[in-house]
Amino acid sequence: MPVATENAHAYARAAAVRHGWLNAERVRLYAAALLVIECALVGAWWYGHWVLSHPEIRSMGWDFAVYWSASGLAQALGAPAAYDWELLRVAERPLLHDTFGPFAYPPTFLLMVYPIAAVSYGVALLLVSVAGIVLYLGTVRAALGKAPAMWLFPALAFPGLWAALLAGQNSLITAAACCAALLLMRRNALAAGACIALLCIKPQLGVLFPMLLLCERRWRVLASATACSALFLALPALSFGPDIYAAFAHSMAMFRATVAEHDTVILRGAPTVFGVLRTAGMDLAPAYVLHAIAAAIAMAVCAWIWLTRARRELSASALVVGTLLAQPYMIYYDLAWLAIPLALLSVDMMRHGSHWLERLVLLLAWLVPAHALLVVIALPTPQVAPGVLLALLCVIARRHLLARRAGQPA
Repeated sequence: MPVATENAHAYARAAAVRHGWLNAERVRLYAAALLVIECALVGAWWYGHWVLSHPEIRSMGWDFAVYWSASGLAQALGAPAAYDWELLRVAERPLLHDTFGPFAYPPTFLLMVYPIAAVSYGVALLLVSVAGIVLYLGTVRAALGKAPAMWLFPALAFPGLWAALLAGQNSLITAAACCAALLLMRRNALAAGACIALLCIKPQLGVLFPMLLLCERRWRVLASATACSALFLALPALSFGPDIYAAFAHSMAMFRATVAEHDTVILRGAPTVFGVLRTAGMDLAPAYVLHAIAAAIAMAVCAWIWLTRARRELSASALVVGTLLAQPYMIYYDLAWLAIPLALLSVDMMRHGSHWLERLVLLLAWLVPAHALLVVIALPTPQVAPGVLLALLCVIARRHLLARRAGQPA
C-alpha cells in the first residue's frame, strides 16, 4: 500500500479517536437512520397518492411530468409544440391537475427527453429515476477515489438526492456531467470537453467552466468543450428544424417575465441571494444588483483559487460552489450538485486534516438541501443555502491558503 494511503488511513483513525462521536461507525449509523426515515416518508407519500388517491397529495415527479408532456407534444405535433404554453397546459392537466409548469429548457434537453413519452409516465419516471441514482452513485464513488467503506449510506441519505428524485429533476444528470468533467480534465481533455458540453441541457450551470479553463490554461479541454458544445447545439436544429430555437426564445422570454423574476411562490424554492431578496419584498433592480455583487465576490475567490493552482479537490469544489452562488434563478433540487464538493472535501480533509468549524460547515452543506425543500413545503423561514454556500467557499479558500503557506504541491 502506498505511503500516502497509509498516512490518510492513519489520520482517519486518529481523527475518529480525537473527535469521539464523529467516527465512521456513527456517521454510517446516523446516515442509515435518516435513510430509513426518508424511505418511509416517500413510501407514505406514494401510498397516499396512488393507493388512497388523496386529493391533497400530489404525485411525485412533478417536474418530470413537464418533461413527459413536452415529449408527447413534440412527438405528436412537432418539436416547437413543446414550447407552446397553452398546448402544454392541456397536456399536463391529467398529471398536475391545478398547477402548470412551462418547459423552460433549451432544445438540447428536448432532444434528450424526446423519446420518453413512448412509454407510460410511471414507467418513464421509474427508468429515469433509476438511471439518475446510478449516475449519482457513480459520481460520488469516482469523486471519493478509494472510498472508505462508510460512503454508501451517507451518499444515499444525502437530502439533495431525494430532493432531485421527488421533483423528477435532471440535477443528477447535470451533476454527473460536471463531476466527470472535473475529474477527467487533467487526464483526458477530449472526454472532459464532451462532459462540459452536456451541460448545454442546462447551460447556466456551465457558466464558470470557461473561467476555470482559462485560469488553469487548459487549452485542449477548452477547445474540446467549444467544439462539442457547438455540435450539441446544432443537433436540435438538424433534428427538429431551425424554428425550434425561435420557439424556445419566445417561451423563455415569457418564463423570465412571469416566473423567474416575479413568481414569489416559485422563488421561495430558490436558494439564491436573488431569490431570498425577492421573496423578502425587495424590488427587482436592487435584488439583481446585490446578487451580482455576491456572485462577483464568489467568482473572484474562485479565480484566485484557480490562478494560484489549487490541488484538484479544492479547485473542483470551488467550481461547483461558485456555480451555485452565481445563479440568480436556481431551485432547491440543483443543490444535488453539493454531492461533488462534499465528496471531494471529505477526501481532502482525510488527507490534510481539518478544523472542527470546517467539518461543521460540511455537515450544514450536507443538510441544506433538506432545509431548502422544507421551506417550499412547510417552513415559514427564508432560504439559508446562500449563507451555507458562502461559508463552504470560505472553507475551500482557507484550505488553499494554508496549503500555499505550507508549500504543499497542487
